[in-house]
Amino acid sequence: MSEIRWQEPLCGGNGGNTCIQIGHTADGTPILRETAHPSEMVTTTREGLAYFIEAAKRGELDHLV
Repeated sequence: MSEIRWQEPLCGGNGGNTCIQIGHTADGTPILRETAHPSEMVTTTREGLAYFIEAAKRGELDHLV
């Protein structure tokens, strides 16, 4: 996999033990990971990530937390 440019982690309010990072490869492929398990990554498309974020903003994922 090509070099990944990671954003600063987004951490929960439990002392930073739950952190998610979003990054992208040189070709723009979005990648997500938990900082506690940095070798386990999920890739998606830009459109898939945009839909996921919009669904979260609309509250469609609230039942998962």
